[in-house]
Amino acid sequence: MSGGWLEEAVKDCGLPASTVFPRDLAEDIPLVLPLTVVPLPGLTPRKGLEWLVSHKRAHGGLAGTNDLKHGFTVAHAGVGVLFLNSTDLPNEQRFTLAHEVAHFVLDHLQPLRRALHATDGRIRPVLNGEREPTVSEQLFSVLERIPYRTQANFMDRNDKGKPRTGQVMELEQRADRLAFELLAPRQELLPLLNRAGREELEAHLVSRFGLPVKEARTYAWWLLRERPSRRPFLTCVTNDEERD
Repeated sequence: MSGGWLEEAVKDCGLPASTVFPRDLAEDIPLVLPLTVVPLPGLTPRKGLEWLVSHKRAHGGLAGTNDLKHGFTVAHAGVGVLFLNSTDLPNEQRFTLAHEVAHFVLDHLQPLRRALHATDGRIRPVLNGEREPTVSEQLFSVLERIPYRTQANFMDRNDKGKPRTGQVMELEQRADRLAFELLAPRQELLPLLNRAGREELEAHLVSRFGLPVKEARTYAWWLLRERPSRRPFLTCVTNDEERD
């Protein structure tokens, strides 16, 4: 695992370590996280909104559009509903589930915990929707990236499904990185990382850990970037030929 934030995020997920892969997070999530997982065929925001309204759950003004989604999460005051497209292929559903769990922990639970800690709990009525935030609390929320309202959508994307801003792109990459760690821990891959090339690593991520092909390609690229160079030190000294 690389990066202190990643280690902390894995810990905050609370999911037990697994030695069985591909991993089925759906069995563990309800036991350790305040998340309700709702699989729906042909998932759209409209279907999610209808479910939330019918179950009297907060929806935060979720737009009831009809564009097809792999998944999304609506979170408020420390609890959330994770919608999953049940008609996706199993590997796609597996990664979507891990990605949405990552968003819930990174972008909702951790900021909420920071808010409660920083205010000695005084902001809890705002987080629970019992009163409006003061001006100073709104400023605090913006500066500390702490949500005080229902979060209807962790992914602000354009019509082509791409992140609209650099900040959203950063959030997406962190969620992907945590999802990879949950599904295919780097520790499990260390023996292979010492000898494998990119194609072998990608194939292993698909066959053993059940990642979709596209995500396996991305994770393999990250892992190989993190791998220390195996080139002898002297060959790293540039000469005129290499410099050209």
